[in-house]
Amino acid sequence: MSRNIVIFCTFLAMLTFLTFRKSPREIVNVYGWYGIIDREIFDEFEKKTGIKVIYDVYDNNDTLEAKLLATNSGYDVVFPSFIPYAARQCDMGAYSRLDENLIPNIENIKGCVTDKYKEAGGKIEHLIPIFWGTVGLAYDADVFEKVFPQKKIDSYDILFEPEKISLLSKYGISFPEEYIDIFPQMGVFLSIGNGLGTRQISDIVKYMKQFKKIRKYIKKFSSNTAINDLISGEVCIAICASDNAWRAHVAGMKVGKNIKYTTTKDFGILWTDCVGIPEKAPHKKNAYKFLNYLLDPKIAAKITNCSGILVNVPSAFKMFKKELTDDDQICPLEKEKIFRLMIGTPSVTPEDRNYERAATRAWSKTRMNEFSHVEDIEE
Repeated sequence: MSRNIVIFCTFLAMLTFLTFRKSPREIVNVYGWYGIIDREIFDEFEKKTGIKVIYDVYDNNDTLEAKLLATNSGYDVVFPSFIPYAARQCDMGAYSRLDENLIPNIENIKGCVTDKYKEAGGKIEHLIPIFWGTVGLAYDADVFEKVFPQKKIDSYDILFEPEKISLLSKYGISFPEEYIDIFPQMGVFLSIGNGLGTRQISDIVKYMKQFKKIRKYIKKFSSNTAINDLISGEVCIAICASDNAWRAHVAGMKVGKNIKYTTTKDFGILWTDCVGIPEKAPHKKNAYKFLNYLLDPKIAAKITNCSGILVNVPSAFKMFKKELTDDDQICPLEKEKIFRLMIGTPSVTPEDRNYERAATRAWSKTRMNEFSHVEDIEE
């Protein structure tokens, strides 16, 4: 009797377990920038597909690259910056070749930004250019008016000419962390090549000689703290991305700060962040659904309206909020304005890669205020 009761109870427990056990929930592991995609966007995707979004954040491309190349990261969707990271990672085989049949909304990215991406050497079969914006000058308009009454910012000469940058220096000046966000502007200022330079190491020497004249006036080198630095008054001008400038503008209005932004004529840089599926992604089917979801015009517009970062879906532009579209510096939607922006190209040849290494080394020396042997860069 006791033995039969034990068997019956064991059977009943197993039956109950099998009846109520739920199959593992579908997931997609996403690795992206902080503050770009609002949680509401993920919630809508989960409700629509039943796929849970697990979102981890990084604050620079080097962190993403280290995980992609050194280990099986476990991520299904990532957002690398095009130059120089995504292009380099493609060559290393880090990304799956995309099956466009599984991303019907990829048709929605046709337009000027995608054209410039392709012309620059972007590989759309592996990475989709999804986010974009410009690099320019975010500044406290009240401080600028005090220092330069009646003057309009239409050139980088206020930062590259020692006599002018010295007048702003006591109010704080921030330059970017990476050379790719500053060398093109210096190329325009020095009339070297087409603004992106000629990728000659001799160009870098010329840049360094000019930076040497102004280095003492630069307070900090930061791309991630521009918003807080401008709002707190730690700096009065920062070279930064347009979406950061927009968030600084919005936050500034709440505390009485008049933060404006400009790319200035002939000095604007177009940047793009891509979205792709790592070669070893564990949930590729779910990754494709997530990519397709992000390229829906309504979702694209929601992302832009929440973060100020522009999503590369032209049919969504009409749904961007008016505060953004009214500012053609933050949101340059006209074809002529987009085509005028400079965009970097991937390093393809050994000479290109030598230039990239020399530029990285030179910019590191600039940040450390080391100019004793500028010409050694050519060696």
